[in-house]
Amino acid sequence: MTGITYGILAAVVWGISPVMVRLGVLGSLDPYDLTALRFLVSGVILLPLVLRRGLGGLSWGLTLIMATGAGIPFIMVMAGGLLFAPAGHAGIIVPSTMLSFSMLGGWLVLGDRPDPKRLLGYAVILIGIGVIGREGIDGGFGPKAWIGDLMFLGSGILWATYTVAARAAKADPLHATALVAVVSMVLYLPAYAMWGGLDILAAPLSEILLQGFFQGVVTAILALFFYTRAVACLGAARGAVFAALVPGLSVLFAYPVLGEVPGWTEMIGVFVVSGGMVYALGLTRQRG
Repeated sequence: MTGITYGILAAVVWGISPVMVRLGVLGSLDPYDLTALRFLVSGVILLPLVLRRGLGGLSWGLTLIMATGAGIPFIMVMAGGLLFAPAGHAGIIVPSTMLSFSMLGGWLVLGDRPDPKRLLGYAVILIGIGVIGREGIDGGFGPKAWIGDLMFLGSGILWATYTVAARAAKADPLHATALVAVVSMVLYLPAYAMWGGLDILAAPLSEILLQGFFQGVVTAILALFFYTRAVACLGAARGAVFAALVPGLSVLFAYPVLGEVPGWTEMIGVFVVSGGMVYALGLTRQRG
């Protein structure tokens, strides 16, 4: 029961994350501010771990690849996409793209060849993404929603890059997260402050504190802990099922927080993508 609780908590955080980012960019903060808050808070908290363990045997090349996939470019591209498209689209496209391209990268880079059943699941996921993308092109959420959808696709590919690099390096999840946070903090914050980042102080303190806590603590640290604990309790295959909950949760949270009412096309996309995730993860197999 404990593993299920941790898995649900991780899915809830991932589901509400695009909602919170869109809430920030629609308010007084821009993608640059949200990126700064995310890595300032998480970087300061995790800095002692990096100082104690260093690179932990990882090369600088792999470390920089991981920091690119899950660091500054990822949050900037996703936050930028939320300027054009709704949070529900991000909640569907980002995790499904991440899962699909993680499979492709694992196949090409690590030699982890998927079986036909998993390939069929990934094909279903891509169909679901196409359904959501068509809604963006048709202007269901504004004439530029398709731009946001493409940026969500890019952010999913970036996260998949991090996933494959971390698997290749056999990195400890918490240590990998700490390296991403600290490297991103060191690289980003000086440039952010130099190019007018201190303008963030004009934003309401309540917004700064809310986004700093959610982005830097809840998303960057706690979500990883919850997911890691779920996998430890339930195993990798059963723990991974919680990723299939993210699309529906994002659409669910976007309605009361942002007033984004999902249409029929978006709901169909949720069910198609979620079903494809469950199938691709091999969670439909019957027990003997």
